[in-house]
Amino acid sequence: MSIVNIYFHDENIYNVEKKPPEKPPKPPLYHSRFERQVRQETKSCKDAHRTMGFSKIPLQTPSEFLKKNCGPRYRATKSAPVRLCTGHKPPVPKPNETASGEPVGQVMKIVDFKKENIKKVVTASPKKVRPRYADTRKGDFHDLEKSGLMPIYVCKPKFGKVPQYLTRRKKDLTAQKERLIEQQAQQKPRCSYISQEERVELLRGLKQNWEKLQQEYQSLPLLTDTVPKMIRKAKLESTLKRLEKDILTIENNPYIYIYDDDHKETA
Repeated sequence: MSIVNIYFHDENIYNVEKKPPEKPPKPPLYHSRFERQVRQETKSCKDAHRTMGFSKIPLQTPSEFLKKNCGPRYRATKSAPVRLCTGHKPPVPKPNETASGEPVGQVMKIVDFKKENIKKVVTASPKKVRPRYADTRKGDFHDLEKSGLMPIYVCKPKFGKVPQYLTRRKKDLTAQKERLIEQQAQQKPRCSYISQEERVELLRGLKQNWEKLQQEYQSLPLLTDTVPKMIRKAKLESTLKRLEKDILTIENNPYIYIYDDDHKETA
């Protein structure tokens, strides 16, 4: 190690903090040489446009109150009338002229409306009396056609006939039934029958599997002191029971049908 002896130093702990940097002085503002002249001109223009009136409005004396017809009168200037319709309608035609202004060539026919009305009344066919019925002794009349007592619907040409919409409906139903029968005939049967030979072979295979599992079950150790042994024994017992049940069902049922689960899911 080396020892350094310091005999003189100019450090000061009070000057450890950093002082902010000094800002440079701003440059002097620009002053135009016409500044005084512009101010004088603007002041002179403002004085010329002072039109706000007196600072204090002088009040009128009590004798100078507002009298009738003493105020200022304003007369409205008369302007030309505004016409919305620029064009004029044609003049009314004269008795011896038509609407277009041409003279009438033919003599107008004079019609006697009284005689015409008399002729119409004489030649007209008499009005038919509406059939009515009275249901009380006081003479309360009602319309007979709307009562249902007259055979109105029986006399119609369509009475007793089957409507067309019902015949169309029946045709549609029969066609729909035929289509369903055709679709069912085209579909394959979901159940398939097992023949006796297949049944015997299936029964033989199940018995062979049962015998193999029975031999394996009998070859198990007597002590089942571990968990894997217990699981294996339970599994063999469950499979043997299931095989015995299947063999019993096949022996008791000579006719067996197989149902297709895949076909059911697709349908």
